[in-house]
Amino acid sequence: MLAAEGEIGAGRDIQTIVPGGFSSAGAINGNLRARAAATFLNGALGTLTTVAADAGATPPTAAYDSFTPADLLPYFTIEKRVGTSVRSANELLTIQYSDCIVNTLNIAANSGALSTFSAGIMTAGESYISSPIVDDTATGQPFSYTAASNDLLVFHGGKIQTGDAGGSLAFNDTFQSLELVINNNVQGDEYTIRPSRFIRSFTEGIRDVETNLTVVFNDYHQYQQYTYGATGSTTPGYSLYQGQLDFTLANWQLQGTDVYTRASGSNIPATNAQAIHFFLPNVVFAGFPVTLASGRIVVTTNGRAVKPVGSATPIVEADVRPSAAGF
Repeated sequence: MLAAEGEIGAGRDIQTIVPGGFSSAGAINGNLRARAAATFLNGALGTLTTVAADAGATPPTAAYDSFTPADLLPYFTIEKRVGTSVRSANELLTIQYSDCIVNTLNIAANSGALSTFSAGIMTAGESYISSPIVDDTATGQPFSYTAASNDLLVFHGGKIQTGDAGGSLAFNDTFQSLELVINNNVQGDEYTIRPSRFIRSFTEGIRDVETNLTVVFNDYHQYQQYTYGATGSTTPGYSLYQGQLDFTLANWQLQGTDVYTRASGSNIPATNAQAIHFFLPNVVFAGFPVTLASGRIVVTTNGRAVKPVGSATPIVEADVRPSAAGF
């Protein structure tokens, strides 16, 4: 709203209010599944490439989708229904949001809890519609996807590998929580002088990819690396530690050298095998603030991903199994 206040001769009270620029924003939150991960990773990163199954590989691999960063992000149409039955007295409201863009995506895995996601959405327009556009013609209802208990991606299906940037990876079982945050810093304030009060367009900003992590402190080398910049250093220097992070969540337990792309195995579900995988080739960490406490000592810190200089390797790569999970 735009209020005409403080006009000479109008007294102390506001007498006129006119509409200002219109926009909508909000978040979609939920328990983490491959379907949600694929949909919102496509929106948050922008490029989707399908990797076909390879029965001739050793071991044979399943198909999956790979998501990498793009300069321009895709736009979506989102519909929100409030109520229990479409086109009946129980339907309270159906809203369609147009020109939607995924500004932020948080994916979090916590020990002893369900993994979750939160997608921050910005939209240029909305309208009330009498019925959803995407319908199942057989039922006359919107398409629905039934959630199953065996497709949740939780901490005991996780595998984390860490190492120096550009070096080798090693299994790391000290993480109590890990959160990946993708922020596109979308500018949503492009109102221009023209016969419209609606946003003219969104502009993608600097892409931030960060990690928030809590780890069990059991090795002083961690402190040396994260605080002083390198293992063996005994005082702060002028360089920051740069590591790499490989993170997988599956709806089965990954054993030993097992990988999320493997088509079948003793622990892999015969049907409905789901997994997500992230690789950050270069993460700069902020430090390692150790606090004395009784009992187990845990450290909470964060790191910021950077794109390797002079390399075609993306700042972050994400994979989702199965292929076309969210589409």
